[in-house]
Amino acid sequence: MKDIKILIEHWGKIDSLKIEDYLEVGGYKALEEFILGMDRMGALGEIKKSGLCGRGGAGFPTGTKFEMVYKQIGKKYFICNLDESEPGTYKDRLIVDKNPHLLLEGIIISALIVGADKAYVYINGNYQKQKEILEMALLQAKKKKFWGNKILESDYSLKIEIYSGAGAYICGEETALVNSIEGQRGEPKLRPPYPTECGLLGRSTAVNNAETIASIPWIILNGGEKYSKIGSKNSPGTKLFILSGAINNPGIYEAPTGITVKKLIDDYAGGIKRGKEFWFAQIGGACGKLLLEKELKAKMEFGKECECPLGSGSILVVDKSVNIHDLLISWADFFRRESCGKCVPCREGTFRLWEIAKRFKDGKISERDKEAIQDILWTLERTTFCPLGKFAGTAFRDAITKNILTF
Repeated sequence: MKDIKILIEHWGKIDSLKIEDYLEVGGYKALEEFILGMDRMGALGEIKKSGLCGRGGAGFPTGTKFEMVYKQIGKKYFICNLDESEPGTYKDRLIVDKNPHLLLEGIIISALIVGADKAYVYINGNYQKQKEILEMALLQAKKKKFWGNKILESDYSLKIEIYSGAGAYICGEETALVNSIEGQRGEPKLRPPYPTECGLLGRSTAVNNAETIASIPWIILNGGEKYSKIGSKNSPGTKLFILSGAINNPGIYEAPTGITVKKLIDDYAGGIKRGKEFWFAQIGGACGKLLLEKELKAKMEFGKECECPLGSGSILVVDKSVNIHDLLISWADFFRRESCGKCVPCREGTFRLWEIAKRFKDGKISERDKEAIQDILWTLERTTFCPLGKFAGTAFRDAITKNILTF
């Protein structure tokens, strides 16, 4: 089970623009199994048994979320979150590039399990190519009666619509995403109520990341118990890891959860480039923690007990030739731009952090700035409306506490 490939098994082996290629490797067999051999409760039981959790970063149990929506009465919606605006993260984009029908099959099964009669694919507005690929896949699948009215001549019906966002990072947060589809400002809502109770247009809504959904067909075909034995006990399955920076083989790799950062760097990415000296690794994108060399044995998994939250699965390997001040400015500038501005701590805190980062580089840092940094980081972590502000200062804080940045 160690080297099993669930998501990338057919990458490069099939033509992503031809549904026939996907069918030849067993595509839509999971949908047929669900339609002909299972009921919604049985399928939900397999998802819960698998231990699959959200691959977008939060790691919330997928079966639990499905069950919350399943139990609701009335009209429901299902949304595939393909916003993916985290710097250094492109796993969901590649799923569409390499095997769009795998994602589409997962969307159809997931929507039917929770009882939704309409599904949305909320796609990053910059992913124009991927939108066109999905549109073609939808047309091909509809001709085969894999979605639409009376799917595979059954009593199930489902409408699917692609919705392009404006490329806003905050719309990766599910309540902001729902607001965006409704035509409102892309900013988060106060929770509770959660989207599972009151989501799109006030209806019960399941919002799941694209990578999470792409794992559903395998679970339906092979069973939740088999999936639960892959990788970490806390968060089973495989994960797509995006490795970049000072390594020999940057790219995207599928590995079991629970793998260490060191093994990913050494065995998957070919180790550090010749002539480069490792400094630290950033885990999970611009909002991720920084790990020193002595911390690289941290296991990559989800959950409250994990050593290092793996977030989106992005790993940036930084060597000692990199200017830390340029990185700080880049991180701070990203969150300054992407803050929706709804709450003062995030709107002002991210801007002030960016200004201080620039003064750091220019050598104009003052004693007042040094004191202000701690206040800003405390405020961002504890008082912002949503997680964007909370995580905006994570890398900055680690750079200071781990003596990567000195002053």
